[in-house]
Amino acid sequence: MQNQIPVRQDEEAQLKLLRARTHTYTVATRLMVLQLCLTVLVPVVGAIWGAADPQVRPYFTLLALMVLLLDPLWIDQQYKATLKRAAKIAEQFDCTVLEIGWNPFVVGDRVEAEDIHRAATKYTSGHDDSQLTGWYPKAAGGVPLHLARFICQRTNLRYDSELRRHYASILAGLAVAVAAIVVVLGIVQQLTLQEWVLNIALLSPLLSWSIREFYRQRDTADQQQDLMKFAKTLWERCLEEDGIENEATVKAREFQDAIYARRVSSPLVIPLVYKFLRPGLEDEMNEAASDFLAQYLEKVAAKPNGSS
Repeated sequence: MQNQIPVRQDEEAQLKLLRARTHTYTVATRLMVLQLCLTVLVPVVGAIWGAADPQVRPYFTLLALMVLLLDPLWIDQQYKATLKRAAKIAEQFDCTVLEIGWNPFVVGDRVEAEDIHRAATKYTSGHDDSQLTGWYPKAAGGVPLHLARFICQRTNLRYDSELRRHYASILAGLAVAVAAIVVVLGIVQQLTLQEWVLNIALLSPLLSWSIREFYRQRDTADQQQDLMKFAKTLWERCLEEDGIENEATVKAREFQDAIYARRVSSPLVIPLVYKFLRPGLEDEMNEAASDFLAQYLEKVAAKPNGSS
């Protein structure tokens, strides 16, 4: 083993960070789902129900006005703050495991130990660590640290990028399915033009959300693809050139800044999608890491003195 990443990531202190990170992301996801229900599903239900029973319209109108104030003043603020705290905890884990210096100019202060302990304890009360151990592929331990960092950071980028692409496809399918249902029902029921427009208006919040989220998720995935290309170029340089460790360390910090920025600003993915796709993505992650290790071993073997 040429670095301590596989060992360090499973130490109790690092597992505690992962517990806190996972719980904090769960809280952020719940806030996102609440926001989605109040701003998208409630208007759809209210419009459909109100069309059938006009007496309920004033109540849904009042609820809509309350949501209009509650969302930007509390829900959205709590969501952003929780997402930022989760990103900071993830950053603390990465900086410790990958031995990357903390960047206060980008990340700010670390999360307080008491907050980490509280979140980790809440996670432990309902889960074990089976989903947290071996966070980064073991193959990363077979290369020097300055190379292992790129394997792990690329894992972050690739994993998240593929997850978002799959999720974007699901959202696109949802939008198409909703539109198809409206068309089919309109044909079957022989609706007038006015009734067609009313049906589309009732479902417009859901359609608008699906389309907006599709582009947000796809754009985030595309940005990470660009970073992955740059990481691959630097990886190849590190294999070909000697004495590049210091430059690689600086670049690793720059990549970490980009990863943190993505974590803070990018929209989350619905949990069910993550759970469904995780096994396949983890298998791809381990296979890719093994391929990078094979490239490194091949380069070492090709050198005259067999040195690394």
